[in-house]
Amino acid sequence: MTTTEIIWIIVIAVAALVLIGLVVGAMRRRSLADNREQAARLRERADTQAADLPDTQARADQAATQAERARLEVQRAEERAAAARAEADQQRAIQEDQIRAADRLDPDVKHKAADYSPDVVDPAGPSNVPTDPAYADPETGRASSGSDDHPDGTGGKHRT
Repeated sequence: MTTTEIIWIIVIAVAALVLIGLVVGAMRRRSLADNREQAARLRERADTQAADLPDTQARADQAATQAERARLEVQRAEERAAAARAEADQQRAIQEDQIRAADRLDPDVKHKAADYSPDVVDPAGPSNVPTDPAYADPETGRASSGSDDHPDGTGGKHRT
């Protein structure tokens, strides 16, 4: 190989490297431009969605306000129910006291018996929910009433 041939090989190699460098640079610039365009599209989409943000936030705030109102209404309803239950329990206790007083006066009732319980009548009628499964009617599932409330059939009264 002659010196001229070596110089031409070197020139061609350098030219190839320069050409490769130019192609790589162009590709890199193109990639950066594509990334800038994609970033601009994403920013534009985010700006469009940001325009809807106040409406969405207002709906969320309104829903939270409605939920708080509902919680307060439930709390008030529970308080009213508790007060009504307390009043009903108090009236039941008064009724039971009156029945116990009547049973103490009645010579036919053994109110001092260990298994004595007053025969309290529920004016609302029989309940659909048994108070004690041992005394529930197996056919209807309702609590027994009247003289069937007590296992011995006396309704809690012990007559002689």
